[in-house]
Amino acid sequence: MSLLFVYGTLRRGAKTGWSEVLEESSRFIGMGTVSGELFLVRDYPGMIASAMDRRVTGDVFRIDDAGLWSKLDEYEGDEFERRMVLVHMTDGSKLEACAYFYVRDTAGKTRIESGDYLAGTA
Repeated sequence: MSLLFVYGTLRRGAKTGWSEVLEESSRFIGMGTVSGELFLVRDYPGMIASAMDRRVTGDVFRIDDAGLWSKLDEYEGDEFERRMVLVHMTDGSKLEACAYFYVRDTAGKTRIESGDYLAGTA
């Protein structure tokens, strides 16, 4: 079983072409948070690791189609790197999942204070 934590344009509420692809080709597990910080890169967010106690909100999906991973890697491009994270689910459980981390400089980028891309930057 391969799990993916998504926090931006791949989330269920994002209503993008790719969020629809993910919903149709995988199974939604639930919502949770991971340790990290979100920045608005352009019209999409990027998550970085955080030494502070900051959380990023997102959705967890189970991906059964191994071919989907290479498509997701291509979609995320060289600005992002897939890494393992510990997800604290809203039901109190914890699980490990992959997530895409932004690997470029965040200087000058707006931090999404709420940690929730769909809730906005406030």
